[in-house]
Amino acid sequence: MCREFGAGLCFSEMIPAIALTFGANDARRRVKCRSEDHPIAIQIEGRDPEIMGRAAAMVQEAGADFVDVNAGCPSRRVTNGGAGSALLSDLATLERIMKSVRASVTIPVTLKVRSGPAAGHIVLEEIAQLASDCGLAGLTLHPRTRSQGFRGSSEWSHITRLKGMVSIPLIGNGDVVTAADGMRMMTTTSCDGVMVGRGAIGNPWIFAGLMAAWKGQPPVSRPMGGETWLRTVMRHFDLLSEDLGGDDRIAAKLFRKHLARYARGMRGAVGLRRSLAEVGSRATLMAAIHRVVEDELSLPPLEGPVPDDDIPMEEP
Repeated sequence: MCREFGAGLCFSEMIPAIALTFGANDARRRVKCRSEDHPIAIQIEGRDPEIMGRAAAMVQEAGADFVDVNAGCPSRRVTNGGAGSALLSDLATLERIMKSVRASVTIPVTLKVRSGPAAGHIVLEEIAQLASDCGLAGLTLHPRTRSQGFRGSSEWSHITRLKGMVSIPLIGNGDVVTAADGMRMMTTTSCDGVMVGRGAIGNPWIFAGLMAAWKGQPPVSRPMGGETWLRTVMRHFDLLSEDLGGDDRIAAKLFRKHLARYARGMRGAVGLRRSLAEVGSRATLMAAIHRVVEDELSLPPLEGPVPDDDIPMEEP
């Protein structure tokens, strides 16, 4: 969806290297590359250099344009195993990982990091040197520390500092929730690109807005209901279902969180969120939308009843 609205470069979901190398079904699903979805990076995480190298080779075989190593995730599920942003406290292991990955593939290798483990321990200089020593093709910096998680504001000045230390492309990330934010980041930090993460959830139009701002064209606004909104929501759902082998039930359960974000700020959004527990199929998804935004969208009436067995009894 982000690609269709103008994103020039996309990254996969973060994939545990050990799960990929052991053949876990979910990891294999995440590594799939669509023929129309390029350039794309597949992002892996882990602590073992050998396993990370093996996973990188699998990423290349899957058709990725480059492999991205995550050393920025602050989730305890990841950091408790010594991966993600925990590697910022063990730069020797991070360097071994990057060299193993680099030696295992012929496609470009990039790295995503945070500013450091904590406010009193910033490692920008060390990351710049590591990038040079390991022959990395690019960096992405989320300028918060591991200890911050997603609290507070990101320190864009760290992007400016790191940009002055490296000759490879640097992508800035953090607190870009509007097209104006992205342009301000580019202008104030001199970064080579802008990564949008949480700001794109329920709002793929942000990429159309960024492209318009970059080209000096009129701004593109996120629709608040209407036929364009509905087509986008259902397009997203249908793509998710297709990715899951046509299983509308699993797709519907996974799509609840996206639907809540698509509806944020709209009239009827509160009612929609209250009805999300009922969404367990394409039919119940459409029913939930109809109940709360029917007048606004001018939708045709639903045909036939919604089967009771389409309503899940509990959250997945």
